[in-house]
Amino acid sequence: MSGVIFFTACERDYNTIGVDIVDDGSTNINKISYDVKAYNRKLSAVRTDGLSGYQLADYKHPIFGVQKASFASQLSLPSSNPTFGDVSQANEDSSADNQENEVVTEVYLHIPFYSTLVSDTISDDSSKPKDYRVDSIFGNINATFNLKVNEYTKYLRVLDPETNFQEAKAYYSNEDPTEFISTVLFDGDVEINQEELLYFNNEDDPNTPDEDESEVPSERLAPRLRIALNTQFFQEKIINNEGKSPLLSANNFQEYLRGVYVSMETANNDLAMLLDVSNGYIEVHYQYDNTDSEGEAIVSEKSVKLSLSANTANKVNYLSNDPYPQQIADQFTNQDASRLYIQGGAGSIVEVDISNGSGDALNELQEAKSKGWLINEANLIFYVDETAIGQGGTETLPKRIYLYDYQNERPLIDYTVDLSQNTGVDSTSYAIFDGRLDEENSVGPRYKFRITNYINNLIKNDSLNIKLGLSTTNSILNAASVSAILESDSRLIKVPQASIPNFQGTVLYGNNVPNDVSDKKLKLEIYYTEPEK
Repeated sequence: MSGVIFFTACERDYNTIGVDIVDDGSTNINKISYDVKAYNRKLSAVRTDGLSGYQLADYKHPIFGVQKASFASQLSLPSSNPTFGDVSQANEDSSADNQENEVVTEVYLHIPFYSTLVSDTISDDSSKPKDYRVDSIFGNINATFNLKVNEYTKYLRVLDPETNFQEAKAYYSNEDPTEFISTVLFDGDVEINQEELLYFNNEDDPNTPDEDESEVPSERLAPRLRIALNTQFFQEKIINNEGKSPLLSANNFQEYLRGVYVSMETANNDLAMLLDVSNGYIEVHYQYDNTDSEGEAIVSEKSVKLSLSANTANKVNYLSNDPYPQQIADQFTNQDASRLYIQGGAGSIVEVDISNGSGDALNELQEAKSKGWLINEANLIFYVDETAIGQGGTETLPKRIYLYDYQNERPLIDYTVDLSQNTGVDSTSYAIFDGRLDEENSVGPRYKFRITNYINNLIKNDSLNIKLGLSTTNSILNAASVSAILESDSRLIKVPQASIPNFQGTVLYGNNVPNDVSDKKLKLEIYYTEPEK
């Protein structure tokens, strides 16, 4: 690790968050910069069960090529042995007078978008939709796309029989769902609707002449995909099985109707979305024979919801990528890379070596230890290669990336002790640790991570050097890791779970760069104070 001292100066406005000294206005703060090696690592698969969000995509990334995403989900009954209509099937079977003759009229698949209610635009007029900001849709949001919903016949076990049902069953993004795709439930063109959905099923009460209840929404739904499904399928699978074995328990039901599979295609590979599948459901509307209070025959209506909830239904995201262009693939070796590529999903991560390839960062920082430097701040800085990110410019870049302990598969201590932590907003949480896109820097767009505690541990405690990992993140608040498979040797590693439900990616400068961009190469900057002799 080569070091270059850039300046020694008195800086009274120096930021002292997390420092070891207090600047009294006369302290000399020195800055030194070290080279850092980094290596690209391509993933062939990632574990995709148990995610917070699920991708649906046919999308050409400007750097990495076409990405496709589909998903399968189990369904859950609202309760074991549900009753449809007003009386149980046992009561219907006991008397000809109790026959309700339930008939499915409509079935809809609901999958919400991630959206936020814009509170300052709420109107006093309750009959009008509220404004929502829809998040996590990429590409051409106005594109018409083909959506398919099929029955899925693979049983998605929650627990793994190979571990005597002691551990969760792992499902990976590169599994082939084709042989399990069965009955077509929907196949048609769809457009994204970003508006709140309002439904008016109330009847006007004649006793309230100043109010028309029919104009008051009976139901308000945040923006979502709402897809009409095959009614006959759910008549046979659900309603006709009232009181029968397939619906008697959750296990029976999930063995009987194993799930649904959702996929999409676009004409121009121009749309991708992250969906809140865990809050999704299928709503089955049906009519049944009934009598009113006077004993007259009427037709009543009800519905039953089959949940896609994460707590009771397993789900799997299937992800595929085009092979990387050759000029990118050439950077995926064990050599110190000149360009670093991180991509979400089953894309790529970066392995960072603070020791600059020597294997012992403490040797490289020996001067700091021997001279008793007080480390005020240590920053690992990655600059964006603007020439490689395409016509989309910085608008296509991740707003935040994530640095972690690659070797021990856990967050860095600087993440853990960040006093800002969770502010309730992803972009401002863990602001000291950082990793946010900085477009205002004079040298160029960059991402900076403060790793002061990590460096202090190396110097003060003779800690072992660890390899760091760099990835995209869908949420800085999610520090969990999941299994992934390296493409180079099929080795199983751990990657941040939050990097998986993420379409974005970027190109960063490594350490091995030409002289004309040497100011943008990967570097470790340390601000320190050397005790007076």
